[in-house]
Amino acid sequence: MKYKYSLLLLLGALLSCSDDEKAIEVVTEEVERGAVVRTTAINATDFDINDLQSVFHIEVEEMDIEDGGLLDELEVSISFKDNTPDNGTNSVNATLLETIPASEWTTGPNGLPITSLLYTYQELLTITGLTASQIAVTDQFSVHLNLKLTDGRVFNASNASSIILAFNTFFSSPFCYTINIIEPIPEDLFTGMYLMESIVDGPNGQTFVDVNGQPFSNGSLVEVVKGHSTNTREFMAWHNLHHVSIEAPRRWEFTVVDNQIVMGKNQLSSPEGYCIFNAAPTLLGPDTVNGPANPTDDTVFELWFVEGYLGFDGECGYVTAPSRYRFSKQ
Repeated sequence: MKYKYSLLLLLGALLSCSDDEKAIEVVTEEVERGAVVRTTAINATDFDINDLQSVFHIEVEEMDIEDGGLLDELEVSISFKDNTPDNGTNSVNATLLETIPASEWTTGPNGLPITSLLYTYQELLTITGLTASQIAVTDQFSVHLNLKLTDGRVFNASNASSIILAFNTFFSSPFCYTINIIEPIPEDLFTGMYLMESIVDGPNGQTFVDVNGQPFSNGSLVEVVKGHSTNTREFMAWHNLHHVSIEAPRRWEFTVVDNQIVMGKNQLSSPEGYCIFNAAPTLLGPDTVNGPANPTDDTVFELWFVEGYLGFDGECGYVTAPSRYRFSKQ
């Protein structure tokens, strides 16, 4: 089980010596008890409204206590969320797209089953029964994964903890991916140095803090860079519940969608992001209303999101609460 021991070492490196037992508990409870579909590469997650051949493309790896030996099949379903009622209400519930049996997976470099999920905009229109005329920028498709094991157990987004669901972690197994419908912007737009200022503090004060865990009195300069997809952007910052002196800053993602800034979902505050010891760490994600932006002018934009996304609030007691930041180009 060399791979499992490597996982222990990786998680342990993020924690203090006194928290080693917690890392072991995470592995024992989340992997030995079940299974995950790790996101090993995100190649594209936006659909260009004008290109029916634009793609959603990720690569995943299945991990269980038998090094993939329990994998039976993976069900992939598609849903559609209509955020633009002006052209009709066209939301579609989750519809089965394909089932990938264990026999169709290959063995990856870690000795575990791997596969790619690659779907075009046209394919998802077909499976949901929609036409291009029913789609508008800011609408969203979602890709849902349902992992079935040979012992009869099933794992999906409804029975995973925050440390499993969170992107940019070892597990990175959200079981659900959002595809934003966009109009592409130039690669250099919404990039560069920005002054990031809190305009609505989160439930524990300013969401993002300095390396010492202190709030910024006059904002903080951050570099915004292009992310994995056409309109995805990212920046580095510490969350206010990070483990001071131990953790590096985390990567935070958002997508420019027309005149809105859409926060990426399932973003982990920190492996230590809790208020009660051994709680599931806090998740951040999109609010019900997105921050404003001008898609042709990146001088100022706002990022609106929630802490306690999906109710994972680190047992801090607020469940879900808003936080908002303004970014001003320098």
